[in-house]
Amino acid sequence: MGRALKLFACCAALVAALLTVDTRTSQAAGRSEVTYSYGSHSRQKLDAYWDAATAPRPGIVVLHGGYWYDDSGWATWSRSVADKGYAVFSVDYRLDFDAPWPAQRDDALAALSWIKANAAKFHLDPNRVALLGSSAGGQIATSVATYGSGGSRIKGVVGLSPVASPYRAWSDGNTSADPKQRKVRDNAAILARCYPDPADTDTAMHASCWDTWKDMVVKNRASGANDAPMYLIHSENDFVPVAHSTDLEQAEEADHDMPADGVTVETIPGSAHGGALLDDLGLNKKVLAWIASRVGTP
Repeated sequence: MGRALKLFACCAALVAALLTVDTRTSQAAGRSEVTYSYGSHSRQKLDAYWDAATAPRPGIVVLHGGYWYDDSGWATWSRSVADKGYAVFSVDYRLDFDAPWPAQRDDALAALSWIKANAAKFHLDPNRVALLGSSAGGQIATSVATYGSGGSRIKGVVGLSPVASPYRAWSDGNTSADPKQRKVRDNAAILARCYPDPADTDTAMHASCWDTWKDMVVKNRASGANDAPMYLIHSENDFVPVAHSTDLEQAEEADHDMPADGVTVETIPGSAHGGALLDDLGLNKKVLAWIASRVGTP
């Protein structure tokens, strides 16, 4: 019995010590992490990461990837960037089986509105906000940049392997054996709730279907100076090829006279996709530098 009590006391002391270390680390960082709802649907939530500040600071809103079908976490990156002084918001949105397009863009817009309306809570300057979207989230983020007067809503968008043309993804998936490209294809069709079959464009139902597919392709809403600046990144062997972004760049700068630095497209070596691109520390620094050039430093 005595030995058991000693063992219990030893373990309790060890747990207490570990908890003390965790508490000190949390206090030293000074970071707050809270989940909020910005809408009534269970997926209309965001995780906010911020430190107390004496002056309003810039913010970064993150839209995760996952084929419009899966959630993916951004907690580690969000914490590291919040510790640099930004207010960071990792936003969930309705997935393709929850609601068809444009619900995902609507959710991103609603989350932005909620964040700006509650800016004081996070010591945030609501006029200094950038979006970062990964893969399917990159499609949503670039759609926000080109929807209406996107440049008045946000200061810039970083797209990591953005699926800027779900129709291109559909076409690529039809000719590719790559399971990832086929997964993008299949989920683009779920998102639209129909197949883009040119043979059926004469029917009212498929005319509506084509309208949805056209709206999902970001370049179709490009308007040049009214749109937010974009920094779009792919790897050389990305299963979402760089043509998604170069087509958007062409539409903005050649077709709608956006300034030459309005859309920056970069390709890096390798086959990394989406958030994995930021495992390249040099690129991660470039992304943060680009964001700082748009929203300022904390």
